[in-house]
Amino acid sequence: MNKIQIDLSQYKTEDQFYGKIDLLLTVKNFDLQSIRKRYIASKTNVSGKAGSVERRKVGTGGICFVTLENGKLNKEEVFVSLKEPRGIAVKGNLLAIAAENSVYLITDEIRTIENPWFSYIHTIDFNPFDETKVLVASSGLDCIFEYDLNTLEQVYAWHAWENGFNESINKEGETVILTRDPDEAIALKEAGKDFKLIRNPENETLPTAQRAAFINTVTYDTIQKNHFLATFFHEGAVFRIDMASGKATKVVDGMKNPHGGRNEGDLLMATSTGTGEIIRKGAAEETKYQFSNLSGKEEALGDMEWIQNAIDKDGNIIAIDSNRTSFIVFNPVSKLISKVAYNNNWAVQDLVVGSATAEQIELMKSLGN
Repeated sequence: MNKIQIDLSQYKTEDQFYGKIDLLLTVKNFDLQSIRKRYIASKTNVSGKAGSVERRKVGTGGICFVTLENGKLNKEEVFVSLKEPRGIAVKGNLLAIAAENSVYLITDEIRTIENPWFSYIHTIDFNPFDETKVLVASSGLDCIFEYDLNTLEQVYAWHAWENGFNESINKEGETVILTRDPDEAIALKEAGKDFKLIRNPENETLPTAQRAAFINTVTYDTIQKNHFLATFFHEGAVFRIDMASGKATKVVDGMKNPHGGRNEGDLLMATSTGTGEIIRKGAAEETKYQFSNLSGKEEALGDMEWIQNAIDKDGNIIAIDSNRTSFIVFNPVSKLISKVAYNNNWAVQDLVVGSATAEQIELMKSLGN
């Protein structure tokens, strides 16, 4: 496979090439500085895994709206404050939001999907082949669920611990097997293996560093029907998962703390968050777009990078650069780039192109803290 590396600092700065872009955002916390401190501290984790080793108190974030135009935000609005919202998706007049452990479906009413295995939900994705289905990534407990939008019933589940990804790490860096099966727990105990049985998921949670896979993005595979793409933070890879067999096949690897694995046309795109790269992979070529030489990062962050997520809008890539608190918009064909600064207290998690109706905004406000 032909591999190409592109330094985005070599692109020409231009603020008019992408026109006007409306974005709906999930901001998982309005205190970005505290998140930075935790991730800097996690560099010393004995396990080598990024993230908290103790379950921290849930913070406050919100659903926000911004408009990018001419290199600036010409509109910025907080619709509602919620417990750490992360997932957001729009399809027609349906807006889906995930806040910690609930999924809200908003049209001219609010419908809620609950599940005891929902924890730190990261993404929601509408099925491009079946308008009645939605996919949910329950990152805190390493599982994936599909729901019927008409009945709100669960129609599919995939648990990483039961499909070859069950090894966690304790504070001392030792392997711990995760399970939700009491019989397996007994067998592990008899075999003298260290394990953690999650019997009551609503009360027994896992901090970031002690999850097995930490599935932080799940999207439907638009190239291979009846498959989905799952981004495993700790594995540093994107996997294609066969919904029938449950088999997970690695399709992009070598990343650090990745997010956002998804198809964009005939390419697979993902963000290598910790190395500050966006990867676009086709059948014969893989291109890495590197952010590390861009200006605007606080000196205290050193060589740390944090490109949270990225989407494609009409051939322009829009990336969330958390360390530069900016949206980075670039066009791989014209080789143009624009940096649009946003509120430096916002820990922006995800974004979709679009807006909400006045009715949806009023309904969202009823969910507020």
